[in-house]
Amino acid sequence: MSLIPDKRHEPKRTLASYLWMVYGPPKIGKTTFCNQWPEALFLATEPGTAAMEAADIQISSWTDFRNVVGELKKKKGKHRWKTLVIDTIDNLYEFLIDDVCTENNWQDLGDAGFGKGYKLARRKLTNAISTVRTLGMAVIFVSHERREVDVDDQGKRSGEVLLTSALPGSARKVVHGAVDFIFRVEMDEEGNRLLRTAPFKDGKVQIECGSRGELGKPMPEVMDLSFDTLRKAFTASFEATAEETN
Repeated sequence: MSLIPDKRHEPKRTLASYLWMVYGPPKIGKTTFCNQWPEALFLATEPGTAAMEAADIQISSWTDFRNVVGELKKKKGKHRWKTLVIDTIDNLYEFLIDDVCTENNWQDLGDAGFGKGYKLARRKLTNAISTVRTLGMAVIFVSHERREVDVDDQGKRSGEVLLTSALPGSARKVVHGAVDFIFRVEMDEEGNRLLRTAPFKDGKVQIECGSRGELGKPMPEVMDLSFDTLRKAFTASFEATAEETN
């Protein structure tokens, strides 16, 4: 049997086919939004679900995370949960760092020298993302927001403020490169909570958002912060039926 395909495959048309990132300021509604997704199960590294009706598993170490993901993989197709929410990926990455340092008797990743510790952490993070992608669930990484002055290719500050996820640089490259959609939760002047799906730049502020591939691009650049609104926009963009996206 040849390993080389003889034709192109069709685009994947279900929410569960993709990895999602949602970031934004604290207490703006990221967790509430994620809880609207079908049969959402939270891997909670902070008490974001305490004030709502939700299904969660408290995660306080990398071992906790690894064990839960292993159980979900073992029971794939045999449990009720359709959406996995990692809230937050920021804290989970800190647990990962602690695990790498403990394994190697380091105080921090820099103790290994020559970037070795950071390389090990990136590899472990990459492997974890690859594993959750196989669970047959929509996976959402939730992050807080970081504001930093943008730097151009020559290392000069552009003066623009970059709004992006709160992950440190090395982890951000891994996660942002792996996910298929990066959305920002924000609030307009009237106090409406919105979901931004497309990058924004006006010379003062640059907002990191985006979608992989061509089919996600027709979605509205900004929409109401509602799963139902997102589902309808996704369905329209991907020409899928409502049944396929649930």
